[in-house]
Amino acid sequence: MPVEPFYRALMTEEPLTIVEPPAPGGTLFVFREQERPGGGPPRTIAFTDVDIVPRSYEELAAARLHEPITIPLQMFNGRIVETDVEGVDTSRYAHVTTTLISPFTARAIGLVRGGWLPSGLAATRDTTLLMPDRNIVTAIAGRSRGKSRARDFLDLFRDRPVQVSPLLYALEGNGRALPTPHEARQQLAEAIAKLGEALPQARLMVGPESAIGLLGLIEDSRATMAAKQKFLIRLAPALAAPVSRRDRDTRWNDVLVAAADCGVAPDSLVVLAALSVVVHPGACAPRRLLKLHAGYDEADAYNALSDIRSLELLLYSLALQPGLDTQLCTADRALALFWVGLNATEIEAADDGIRWTLQPHDAILPEPFAARWAAEVNGTG
Repeated sequence: MPVEPFYRALMTEEPLTIVEPPAPGGTLFVFREQERPGGGPPRTIAFTDVDIVPRSYEELAAARLHEPITIPLQMFNGRIVETDVEGVDTSRYAHVTTTLISPFTARAIGLVRGGWLPSGLAATRDTTLLMPDRNIVTAIAGRSRGKSRARDFLDLFRDRPVQVSPLLYALEGNGRALPTPHEARQQLAEAIAKLGEALPQARLMVGPESAIGLLGLIEDSRATMAAKQKFLIRLAPALAAPVSRRDRDTRWNDVLVAAADCGVAPDSLVVLAALSVVVHPGACAPRRLLKLHAGYDEADAYNALSDIRSLELLLYSLALQPGLDTQLCTADRALALFWVGLNATEIEAADDGIRWTLQPHDAILPEPFAARWAAEVNGTG
């Protein structure tokens, strides 16, 4: 995917290499003792500009996101703003390891460099760039109109000056196919209106060039999207049901042959997802993500590929904008598990685009298949 259309679609200025991050700042965290040792009033410490360690695959798989969430919390490098704890040097940094017992649900998952966090916790700095997918934009708009009583981390965005891109909403469209230029412009305007009303303090990352960049992204992805749709439709009959152990080698090779025949890069995320479906005998995140079934058609494939494309755009943003804390916000647990299971590291810009390194979690590719993938597939990219 060329870099320029991505820049033009995502932000107000171009090229992004000259855009300076906002001034330091962000969410203020206040920790207060429940009971002071030795008696007396509980003490407090307040800090901001904190780094929160993303959580793991296992924690996401086990999380009950529709209930008030409790997760381990590790916070580093917080700038101490105020404290009444004697002996604390406010010129130093706060490091906190605790358990978050929250009254909020976490239906919206923040996918970030290194893992995931509840959406609000993945946006604690003014350098956050929020990329909500289509369902999240709809959810944000609905919650702002009082359509949900349950408190969610998503509500924390309403009064925050977070930077938000409407790109994914407009890029996916509402027709289970690549939107036409007219539809894309219409969807972009719709996303801007919904986010502007629901998040009055947000900075919407749009400008005169956004529609041009969006149309460029759509046109640039047309051929690769068609090839990947053909790839998934071809594989669907054989992978709709779990693959037996004796057939795994055959199906593994079928996936790679289909990728080559359809012009899909063997090291692409959709090929990795298909290989994961081959080697897992039952339910797995990639199977739920691809939703393969009998009668699988172009619209089905487009829906799955739109989700995977959002991860690719997250990788682009992380690589090309290291000064921003980009979050892809989604309610799709299968998509989130796939992202966390990729273990993407060394995400950086390259001369011809971007590059990254993947070390798939066992839930995506268990051994010996991970080693086989690295030798046969990843080494060809």
